Amino acid sequence: MNKIERNHILSRIGQESILSFAQKIWRNQHSAAEKIASEALNVVCETYQTNPAFFSGKSAKGIVGGLFYLLGHRYSKVKTQKEIARSLNATDMTIRASYREWLKEFPELFQDVNDKMRRTRERARYAKSTF
Repeated sequence: MNKIERNHILSRIGQESILSFAQKIWRNQHSAAEKIASEALNVVCETYQTNPAFFSGKSAKGIVGGLFYLLGHRYSKVKTQKEIARSLNATDMTIRASYREWLKEFPELFQDVNDKMRRTRERARYAKSTF
């Protein structure tokens, strides 16, 4: 990504705002917030290079909210869609739509998360069926 492209996306969704959003979600978990914010910034910059249209018409909170949901699963710092939405002053529908769009547009980036979430759902179904 050239400097102009990187600066364009960072002017909309900056490093400071991503970290600030992460700190609101993972209060009192500063290292988790920093790790997830750093990964989110990398993902945003990488995906902007391959598909800049993905970011068109979306709010910064919507974009990072869904991304945080996925990265929370990746790093075992899971927050519910509702928790993320409340922290970002957004709706849980926004977070749900965002994380689904991330999975649809960039499945290769989140294969590990998708597998982890699927295993969790399967365990929950199995637990329900045994009672």
